[in-house]
Amino acid sequence: MRCDSCGAPTRPTARFCDQCGAPLGATGQAGRAERPRDDVEAGDRRIVTALFADLVDYVRLVAEHDPEDVRHKVDAALRAMVDAIKAFDGTREKFIGDAVFAVFGWPQGHDDDALRAAHCALAIQQALATADGPAGEPLQVRIGIATGEVVAGMRHADTMDWSLTGPAVTTAARIQAAAQPGEILLDEATLRAARKQLDFEDRGLQLLRGQTHPIRLARLLGEAGFQPWHRPGGTIVGREAERARLRAVLDDLLDGRGSALVIEGEPGIGKSRLMADLAEAASDAGVAATWVDNVSYGAREPYRFGRALAQAIADEHGVDSGTMTRRLIFTPDVPPDQARRWGGAVAAIARDAAFSGWEEEAPLVPADPADVATAIHDLASRYTARLLEVSGPRLVCVDDLHWLDPSSAGILDALVGETRSRPIAIVIGTRPGPTPADATLASIERIQLAGLDEPETRALAAVVAGAELGPSDGRRLHRRTAGNPLFITETVRAIFPSGADAAPEPGAAHPDGRLPDDDGTVRPGLPMTLRALLGARIDALSDDARTTLRVASVIGVTFSVPVVEDVLGDPVAPEVLAGLADASLVVPLGATDGWRFSHPLIHDAAYWGLLGSVRRQLHARVADRLEADDPDQTIGVVARHRAAAGDVARAVPLLVQAAERAAAMGAPAEAGSFWFEAADLVGAGPEADAFRQRARAALEAVPAGTSPPIVPTPFG
Repeated sequence: MRCDSCGAPTRPTARFCDQCGAPLGATGQAGRAERPRDDVEAGDRRIVTALFADLVDYVRLVAEHDPEDVRHKVDAALRAMVDAIKAFDGTREKFIGDAVFAVFGWPQGHDDDALRAAHCALAIQQALATADGPAGEPLQVRIGIATGEVVAGMRHADTMDWSLTGPAVTTAARIQAAAQPGEILLDEATLRAARKQLDFEDRGLQLLRGQTHPIRLARLLGEAGFQPWHRPGGTIVGREAERARLRAVLDDLLDGRGSALVIEGEPGIGKSRLMADLAEAASDAGVAATWVDNVSYGAREPYRFGRALAQAIADEHGVDSGTMTRRLIFTPDVPPDQARRWGGAVAAIARDAAFSGWEEEAPLVPADPADVATAIHDLASRYTARLLEVSGPRLVCVDDLHWLDPSSAGILDALVGETRSRPIAIVIGTRPGPTPADATLASIERIQLAGLDEPETRALAAVVAGAELGPSDGRRLHRRTAGNPLFITETVRAIFPSGADAAPEPGAAHPDGRLPDDDGTVRPGLPMTLRALLGARIDALSDDARTTLRVASVIGVTFSVPVVEDVLGDPVAPEVLAGLADASLVVPLGATDGWRFSHPLIHDAAYWGLLGSVRRQLHARVADRLEADDPDQTIGVVARHRAAAGDVARAVPLLVQAAERAAAMGAPAEAGSFWFEAADLVGAGPEADAFRQRARAALEAVPAGTSPPIVPTPFG
């Protein structure tokens, strides 16, 4: 089937067109979809990176040249822009005259959308550098990039017309207007989301047109490359056993023995950090270390990993990869027929390189293209052997193997094969799940990385915050992040943005970003970087799994299948829950129907991805179900669901009952929190003042030495 919007072929299970992003219905055609059940999927809130690119001097070109010539040149430039957007899986939202507006992260999110947008901007800049205007003058473009939350929703249900609304959209346009011809400007949120992989020039705080607060801008200069060793604090917290095993790999290498090792773990768990620590140690010991990171947008590029590896090694010698390969491979003892065979393989790996003097003996296009894969495998073995002869033992770190392009699997297999007889160590980082190189990895030793324990969590938080966290906050942080170092770092940064000056007293909650209650009460403020990362994992789910996860998030960090089914109005298939568990998003609670989100942060990402109107409807349904089951046992929970549903008239009496019951049971801290919630819902006036007075009186009864409670807030 084809998309009605752009005519591109569509996948049978796709929700949106891969080319233009138009919504697709059950038939695989745009404009024919039925509205999703209960509107759970009829829009969402998400983090996107918006890109606005505008051609310079369009008005002057139209005034000075024939309109047909201008249109021809401008259309060619716009096509180049759209090609770049497609290449990095962005969505061309619309054309605005001579400008293009695109988003990365909608309808499908990726955990590197900010980086994709930056690469797209560089590709646009490069493409237009070779284009010219109607009189032969060069065409220039201004580009603005911004990252932030948007609401994606249907503007017209009949036509399935979607719209994106949020500050990131308007900010990108304002940033573009502030750029000079040929410049790419981006905001601080985009830089942070790109995680230090961009080379930029700080432009300081600027007040953009139509905005009331200045934002920090930067000029994009290029790609810096992933540098995982440049982390806050410099040192690794914990991981003693894993570091010892990796140092043994280095010791073997120094003794002339090769090895291969896989480090496996979820995103943010610290795979790259451990490999970077080993790479530093290798460099200190005089061992050559090469780092190659796979990227999600390169997984469809043939031999992308092979080319990146060859160029990384060539960079050490200040030459291009073709020249380096020629020096190593085409020695006088190579027979001419073998040289011709390897010539085609080299062309695939170093297609932009020069082969001066070898065109006749080693043509760049092999006689039999089907032989290329085999030739490349053999070439990789020969290349590795010769490289080790020239430069000695070598460590190769291969990061994010789950994004390996399938055509490079043979190259990796050859490298791993060489470790059995030569002084080369291959250390691979990957996420759980299948990879294109599973056959190669089957016999390789694996290190399974888990989260940091509670003391290590506190230690890492102290490095990031610049001061110690109290035991209570440390426990909450560990429960919230499950010890994931990236989650810890980003959460603490959001809570203590000013470093040590903003650190709390031991045991106290920070006033600007208090950690959640131990019971997992939901709060706003999930860091943008984590929302984008976790939102991409949720986007990758099937429709049923995503809807189930979001409904479950309204119930709480823990949930039962029957309640989800009642709220959803449909049964939940066992394979849906199994898929969520396989994706490490939820875990079962024993042999019951209960389940738990694997991280409170995953719960928060699913919850805050819902539209506010949908959240309120779902909270009302959850409250109805709980009241039908046993209202006396769940009065406090029902009260909070009513409050989150916006039903103040029913929520306040329930909160009052919950407060009085807690006080009667000798639980003054809990009673005080219920009174405060009731007061906040009422707002102002004598009734609210009375509630607050009772709350303060309840808290005065809290035993000495007990930390004051963090007042829980409603779900929404």
